[in-house]
Amino acid sequence: MTRDRTASRPIDRRSVLTASATGLATALAGCTSFSLQDDDDPPRRFEPEEYATIVSDDLPHRRRPAPVQPSLSAVETTLEDLEADLAAIPSPLTADDVPNEAARSSIERTHEIAENRRDNLTDEDDEFYRFRAIVLARRYAGEAAGAYRAVEGEVTRSTIESDRAAIRDELQDRRDVSSYVGDDPGRTLVLWSRLEDRLAVAENRLENRPREQTAPELEIGEIAGEVANAEATVEFVDELTARHDDRLEDGRSLESTFRTALDRSLAAIDDADLPDDDQQATNLVDIDIDGTAAERLLGRAAANVFGAANRTRERAAEEQLVAALRSACTFEIDRRAFESIRDAVADGDHRRIDSVEDVRAARATALERAADAPFDPETPTVGGDFLGECYWWLDSEDGKLERLADRGRSATLHHEYAEYTRHAERIAALPDAVATVEDRLE
Repeated sequence: MTRDRTASRPIDRRSVLTASATGLATALAGCTSFSLQDDDDPPRRFEPEEYATIVSDDLPHRRRPAPVQPSLSAVETTLEDLEADLAAIPSPLTADDVPNEAARSSIERTHEIAENRRDNLTDEDDEFYRFRAIVLARRYAGEAAGAYRAVEGEVTRSTIESDRAAIRDELQDRRDVSSYVGDDPGRTLVLWSRLEDRLAVAENRLENRPREQTAPELEIGEIAGEVANAEATVEFVDELTARHDDRLEDGRSLESTFRTALDRSLAAIDDADLPDDDQQATNLVDIDIDGTAAERLLGRAAANVFGAANRTRERAAEEQLVAALRSACTFEIDRRAFESIRDAVADGDHRRIDSVEDVRAARATALERAADAPFDPETPTVGGDFLGECYWWLDSEDGKLERLADRGRSATLHHEYAEYTRHAERIAALPDAVATVEDRLE
């Protein structure tokens, strides 16, 4: 049975931004420049009790904006399906219900994951995100219920495979019918990037093969869970598309607008002055940065700009129009961040981390720049969408640092410093990058 791989710190646990006096003062001056010390000295390692305090200041509650809100009735209908799958399993589940102990334990675990996700819905006050959470929970509820129904003889491998084929066609239909109707290219791009992302995730999960050496009823359950997730995804896409259409007064197809913007974006990628994608970070500047924090930072920045360029080309070749356009915007952000970082490294910055305050200052810089960005992360614009995503990445880095401290390991903090610094440069690049993409959408 499937484990809950998405369990992580929710971004909405963050609420207040307060930087330490030392970190904030350094942050306001921009990215830290370190003195050039003897490169023969090994990087300093920091203990968990030192670096755990870096994330003692909370992030503000920010996330990607909801492109459109679903109706309450649609959310409740999907929730009822979730509840029905949860109720299909006896409580407690006994050996009389499921004689196979391993299968019984697996069904109980997956059922518990679904119940926990259902219970967490009470903490969500945004209907878009509540609907999305229900879609994800239905995967686990459907898996547990499908396995139990297989034990009861209500579902067979043949019937669930038929259901899988049918919902696969439904997902493809949702892709094929879209002509990207809207009255605002930016908002329509934000909407369809979310919808096509959910469709792609559901399609990929449908292709998953049950784990080998799994009991037959559990194999059926795994497929049933992916089918339930796909069915809920179709409901999610249909409802949000309908609500989007309802708000339009002068809607028109934006497909040709998007294709023109993508053509211009691909040309810009081809014309960009980038080094070879197999070039080492140490060869990107004329000074020795081997083994330094600068090497990690520049390498990460280069890898991300190459990745964004490649994803744009690949998605364009696969006719994933909206996904390709969003990747093109990511490229514009990452290219500017890379160039800024490369110039700073060439000037001798980012060489060493002398204290945890250097990492705290890099994080504070990113948060200061996010707070000053000329976008509202609650408004469904291209800029608001990417700013909300930047907050998500910062929260993700905080979580990694906390888990590293929980494991009690010492660390050089090169990676953590590189990521906070890189995101600070990405946020600084947002206004110009977004303006470039929006110009192509006109």
